[in-house]
Amino acid sequence: MSDSGRKVDTVAATIEEAIASGLWPVGSKLPPETALVDELGVARNTMREAVRALAHAGVLSVRHGGGVYVTAASPVEGLLGRRLARGDVLDVLSLRRGLEVEAARLAAQRRTPEDLARIHAAWNAHPDHAGSSGTTEAVMALHLSIVEASHNSALIDVYRGVLAAVSDSLSAVSIGPGFHVGEHRPLIAAIEERNPDEAARAAGAALDTVIDAIERSLS
Repeated sequence: MSDSGRKVDTVAATIEEAIASGLWPVGSKLPPETALVDELGVARNTMREAVRALAHAGVLSVRHGGGVYVTAASPVEGLLGRRLARGDVLDVLSLRRGLEVEAARLAAQRRTPEDLARIHAAWNAHPDHAGSSGTTEAVMALHLSIVEASHNSALIDVYRGVLAAVSDSLSAVSIGPGFHVGEHRPLIAAIEERNPDEAARAAGAALDTVIDAIERSLS
């Protein structure tokens, strides 16, 4: 690899690390090119190549005239999300179900008091706990908090890559008024009680509710 190629890889890795650290979260806009060039002490062409590589990986989105935005927390998340966006909604949800079942099982075994606090915060912000229909964003926040409680970094990375595709898929499908995202109380209780088998069963049941409703809407 040439020196210029190594410099591009180094700059790209630095940007990835900043994103992973939360300095530039998903949805945020990167500083202007001139500021990044000055901060990292690299040539403008090197910076542009690094941004181009991360955009190709699905981590960044270049909006001509509008700046550069973070679209994924890692290349794994970006590429997986891009691939799944082309998939059938039921196929994507089946994948999500498998991930969430295993994540719930692990969360029941590994959760910490801090994990439970995050799960409850997401649950309390979720309109479904009061019996009303929830939004896609609220559903994702609650389920992501449970997946993160698994403390399995590989599973978390893959799940994050699934989130965007799931959100887009659900937005494109009419599931009718009054649709509920499943009963989450048994799932949260099982995680609190450190009951991995019941947590896995409850996670599967919650996703089955979503899958069944979409199957009916498509029939």
